[in-house]
Parts: sequence; structure tokens; C-alpha cells
Amino acid sequence: MTTKSTIRKNLELAQIAMLSAIIIVMTFVPYVGYISYGALSITLIHIPVIVGACVLGIKGGGILGAVWGISCIIKAVFAPPSPLEGIIFRNPLIALIPRVIAGIAAGLVYSLIAKKTSKKSIGSVFAAVMACLCNTVFVMGGIYLLYGEEYGAELGIASVNFGGLTNYILAAFGINAVLETAVGIAVSVPVAAALRKARIK
Repeated sequence: MTTKSTIRKNLELAQIAMLSAIIIVMTFVPYVGYISYGALSITLIHIPVIVGACVLGIKGGGILGAVWGISCIIKAVFAPPSPLEGIIFRNPLIALIPRVIAGIAAGLVYSLIAKKTSKKSIGSVFAAVMACLCNTVFVMGGIYLLYGEEYGAELGIASVNFGGLTNYILAAFGINAVLETAVGIAVSVPVAAALRKARIK
């Protein structure tokens, strides 16, 4: 029993290390983790976080979300895509906390659904949706609340009462949420299933 427990623990650590390495590579290699359009970008880094949450649970999702957030802060400090992004994404309220919440929420949703159905893929689908929504809502919401004036000026949007910026944020939220969720589901579900099989074996 002790041997099985040790093997399982080592496998868990190995999977966290592997997924963390993928997150770091996707963060710092251009056009791998982020696809930029205008002043916004669609992220693909949520994929290893979702996979980790579905395979390793709430703790794994939270750890990988933290790796994502810390990597984002480091990039904002040393290699920001733009001066404004360097300011925005070195703030833990935008770069770190939403990613940790996304990982934890994905793990929680997966765990709850997986317990009620034998089809774990359904849990992975809803975990991907939850992770994407949490990340987009908290990141875009944080930018809107904390850096709305600066962000509006960068975009050339008249932000009287934040009207123009509000419409832009809502449109960006729709695009990001749909695309990131679709990609997250398409990639995360089969990868998570494969890693779960490896854990069982």
C-alpha cells in the first residue's frame, strides 16, 4: 500500500512538473501561449491548467494556475508585449489571482460532476468552460476597474462614463470566451482522459 501511494505521489509530482514546464514555455515563446489581436490577446495557456485540474483535482488546478500567474508577472516585468501590458499584468490582482481561481474552480467543477456521472469527459467539458469564464471575467473585469482610463486611452476609445470601453470589453469578452472555451474543450478533454489512464495504470 505504501509503495502504491509513493508511486502515485511521484506520478502526481511528475505530471505537475510536466504541465508547469508547458505553461512556462507557452508563456515565454512568442505566438505559442498568446495570440494577440489589437490590444488584446487570446490565451492558450489555460489548456494545461484545465488538464491538471481534471487529472489532479482542485490542488493541482490551483498550483498550475499559480504557475501561470507567476509566469505572466515575470513576463510583464522583463518582456512585456507593450508598456501598458507591462504595468497591468505585473499586478497580482489581474495576473495571478484570476488564474489561481480558474484552476481551483475547474478542479472543483470536475470533481463535483465526475462524482455524479460515470462519464468523466462531461466533467472535463464543464471544467474547461468554468476555467475560461473565470479567467476572462476576472482578468477583463480587473483591467476595466483598475486600469480603465489608461486602457481606453491606449485603444483610442473615448471613455466618458466608460461607455466606449465597456462596449469594447464586452465584445472582447465574447470573442475570448467563445474561442478560448472551444479550444480548451477540444484539446483538454482528450489529453486529460489520456493522463487519467496513465495514473490508473
